Amino acid sequence: MIRWIKRVAGAMALLVLAALGFSTWQYSTYAPRDTPMPRDEAALAWYIDDYAAARRDFLARGRLLAELFEGVQHFEIPVASRSGVDGLAVDGLYIPPPSGERRRLLIVSSGVHGVEGPAGSAVQRMFMHEFLRPENLAGPLADTGIVLLHAVNPYGFATWRRFTENNVDLNRNASTDDALYRTVNAGYPLVDPLINPTGPADAGSLGNRFFHLRAVAMIARHGMPALRQAVLQGQYQVPQGIYYGGQALEPQLQALAPLLRPILDAYPLSMVVDLHTGYGARGSLHLFIDPPADPRVRQGLETAFAGQAIDWASGSDFYTVTGDFVGWVGQLRSGGLHLPAVFEYGTMDSQKTLGAIRSLHVTLLENQGVQHGYASPASQARIERDYREMFYPSAPDWRVKVIHDSRAMLGTLVANWPRVGGGG
Repeated sequence: MIRWIKRVAGAMALLVLAALGFSTWQYSTYAPRDTPMPRDEAALAWYIDDYAAARRDFLARGRLLAELFEGVQHFEIPVASRSGVDGLAVDGLYIPPPSGERRRLLIVSSGVHGVEGPAGSAVQRMFMHEFLRPENLAGPLADTGIVLLHAVNPYGFATWRRFTENNVDLNRNASTDDALYRTVNAGYPLVDPLINPTGPADAGSLGNRFFHLRAVAMIARHGMPALRQAVLQGQYQVPQGIYYGGQALEPQLQALAPLLRPILDAYPLSMVVDLHTGYGARGSLHLFIDPPADPRVRQGLETAFAGQAIDWASGSDFYTVTGDFVGWVGQLRSGGLHLPAVFEYGTMDSQKTLGAIRSLHVTLLENQGVQHGYASPASQARIERDYREMFYPSAPDWRVKVIHDSRAMLGTLVANWPRVGGGG
């Protein structure tokens, strides 16, 4: 009886989709609309597409900060590449509190998912220019150390991939406990045939033109929350699959840990703001935070972002991940309080069913092409274009809104910061 109901539900879902007019052409060219924004050349100027150029600008701004403030330290973690991509490094900048009193530490990171790096780098460098000024560091940030981590996945930034050269998702890889890499995602085998196809990637094949129908049928059988969790949680058994978390901590995180530990332990309170793109409503800055077990963490975050909406990742359209970066940074501390926060700039309306399906399809096609090749140069060009647009939209309205919304959110954080953790 249950099996029959599921089959009927699947058929009804397909009929509903067809009735709504989602043809294969409409689906394959699906793109959410942007909020119209006034043209802002200053905001657009923060975006640098090329990794090497973005890195040079970050380092140049770091040197300017070193001229303004005492004790500024730059550290560099070279990242080797087997495919000959040169000049890759994770760059860190540490600015000690001008007052000499170490009460709070604020870390802003970009490029954990490499292809998301251009947008994250733009926000990061805007933050350096507009917020790390003498009046702020002598005022609300006087007892605060600042750490900026630029391009945590430089290979992905440089090659327009979400993952490292080992196909590892750093936001599923970060843990101080090796038990993570023995984790079994029980739902992943269910979706594996759908999301990890083999053979050359062909965007125009019959199966890909009707991918949305196959996905909707699976949603009808198992439900969107279960499938979203199965796909996005992270997995450790399929090295060529999407959302692979690896078998050990990736080398750049291994090298980063001993650099961060003494800085973290010098402060009783730390916060990470990790910059991402992709999930959520198009053009919206989502402040994503997993519901914390410690009430002090929730109180600290609510104080820091008072007046801004917080998505506590507890609704049916959310999911949890294993091996996340912001949680790993907190694990490096030997004590004290850590506040994890993720800024997510939505691109595909992926909180909705059609947007989620399209996002998944673009992701799996890109991975299929990397792992198994492309059916034609035309397919490769289309797949790579769609993938880049999903994480780094070229639309000026989207880019301007990201800068404006980030400025407002960071302004709230800086203004409220002295009250976080009982200070002020």
